Amino acid sequence: MSSPTSEQVTFFTSEPDSVSEYLKKIYHHRGLIWVFAVRDLKVKYSQTILGVSWSLIQPLTALLIFTFLFGYVLKWTAGEVPYALYVLSGLLGWNFFSYIIYTGTSSIQESSSIIRKIYFPKSILPLSKTVVALIELLLSFAILIPLMIYFGYGFSWRMLFLPLIIVFNALCGLAPVFWVAALGYKKRDLFHLLPFVVYFGIWLTPVFFITKMLPPEVSDFLVLNPMASVVDFWRWILFGFGTFQATWIISFFIVLLLCGGGMFYFHRKEGEFSDHT
Repeated sequence: MSSPTSEQVTFFTSEPDSVSEYLKKIYHHRGLIWVFAVRDLKVKYSQTILGVSWSLIQPLTALLIFTFLFGYVLKWTAGEVPYALYVLSGLLGWNFFSYIIYTGTSSIQESSSIIRKIYFPKSILPLSKTVVALIELLLSFAILIPLMIYFGYGFSWRMLFLPLIIVFNALCGLAPVFWVAALGYKKRDLFHLLPFVVYFGIWLTPVFFITKMLPPEVSDFLVLNPMASVVDFWRWILFGFGTFQATWIISFFIVLLLCGGGMFYFHRKEGEFSDHT
C-alpha cells in the first residue's frame, strides 16, 4: 500500500510579511535575480558592434576628459597618487552607484507586464539591476588593474576590505531606489527628481577633486554625503590614499539602516504597484 504524498501549499494574503518572512521570500526567488540580470545584459549589448566594450569605453572616456581638464589644464594633483588613478578610483564607485540609481528606479515600470502576471518579491527587480551594475564594475577593473601596475601599485592587505566597500557602494544606490520607488509609484515627480540630484551629486563628491582643496566648513559638510565616504574608502583600499576614517563605518551603518527601512517600506507598498504601473 503506497503512502500518501504530501503537497506543500502556499497561501497569499494582503497582509504584509514580517522582515524575516520577506527576506526568506527573496531568498526563495533568488534565481529570478540572475534571470532578470541576464535579460538586461542581453538587451543592453544586443545589436551592438562593440558589445561589452562599451562598458570600458564609457569610463575610459570620462577618465580622459577629467584627467585632461582638471589634471592637465587646471594642474590639479592628488599628492603621491597619480591623478589619473585618483579619478578612475572615484569613477569606479560613482558609476556603480549611479547605474543602480538610474536603472533601479525604472525597474518597476519596465517590468509592469510581468508584475501583473506572476507573484514574486518586487525587490528582486532593483536587486537584479545591482547585479548588472556589479558586472559593469568588474569590467572597469580591466582599466584599473593595468593602470595600477603601470604606476607601480600592487596588491595589499587593504584589499581584504573590497567586499565591504562593494556592499557599502551598492547600499548607497539601493537606499534611494527603494524609497523613491515606494513613495513615487503614484506621483512620478520623484522619479524625475532623483536623476537630477544624482547628475549634480558628482560635484558634491570628491570624484575628481581633492577634499583638502575645499574650505574647512565645506569639507566638513561632505561628511554628510555617504558617497564621499565611499570614494575615499575605495582609494584607501586600492592605494592607501589618506587614512582609515571611523566615519566610514558610521556612514555604512546609517546607509544600511536607510536601505533596510526603504526595502521594508517598499515591500509594504509593492502590492499596489500593479494598479499604478
